[in-house]
Amino acid sequence: TRGGRARWLDTVFGIATGFFSSVPQYVLGTLLVTVFAVLLGLFPAAGVHGPASFVLPTIALAVAPTCTIARVVRRETAVVLEQDYFRTARGWRLSHARLYLRYALPNILTVTLTLSGLLLAGMLGGALIMETVFAWPGLGRGIVAAILSRDYPVIQGIILVLGMLATALIILVDVLLALIDPRARKS
Repeated sequence: TRGGRARWLDTVFGIATGFFSSVPQYVLGTLLVTVFAVLLGLFPAAGVHGPASFVLPTIALAVAPTCTIARVVRRETAVVLEQDYFRTARGWRLSHARLYLRYALPNILTVTLTLSGLLLAGMLGGALIMETVFAWPGLGRGIVAAILSRDYPVIQGIILVLGMLATALIILVDVLLALIDPRARKS
């Protein structure tokens, strides 16, 4: 869609990703169960019954963050492609693979990796809700049971474990950024 070409495609992409990134994960999970488990009978509605039982929860968890990342990557790519250094590199008549891998991808990757780490850490909370929606055993059902029985030490323990996991994920992303982008090491 660069240069105003296929403007309708850009509009459809923006509307679709905006819509799907705004749908709450538990609502999407409930809709997926209703359509694909109850009406069509393609997947199990709840519990862990083999590989097929992973499909609906994975889709319900991944749709919103994927759409958010897609929107950011699309916007960041448009910004990078209009930068002076990229236009200069394009003037060198490099192959498309070298041009995009060497000059566009590293600049797009830093923003994308940062956002992906934050979204992945945020998906931990969504995973707790998905465990309840899909009746899976795990921390989600444990925290719901602890909340209902007002077992505060268990609630604090689970939240502490989730906070430590989120912190570890964000630190891992920072380490990856330092390995990929030399500018991050300087700061």
